[in-house]
Amino acid sequence: MKPDYFTAQGLWIERKRNREGHPITYTVWRPNTSRSFVDTKQALKFISWPSGTPTGDALREWFSSFKDKDVTAQSTGLDTERIKAEGFGPEAHEEEPNEQTKMIT
Repeated sequence: MKPDYFTAQGLWIERKRNREGHPITYTVWRPNTSRSFVDTKQALKFISWPSGTPTGDALREWFSSFKDKDVTAQSTGLDTERIKAEGFGPEAHEEEPNEQTKMIT
């Protein structure tokens, strides 16, 4: 997925969807420091930009524009019924295929 960015006066935020680990991560760069977050509340606390300013309001609006996308990204998981119906790997089979074989020694 293509990351989303927010930039303003010495502040740069990257929102990225991940395949593994947390589904959404925010990397926040401020002058002389940077941190990664998985929660928008913690990111806003680290940024500490006041909400009454135009940049602060734009920042909070940018975070809130992804709320629907974040909920759907966190709810996606493995569909075991679909894997059993369409899958061909070991996760699609309930029993081990080698259990019915005998070893000749």
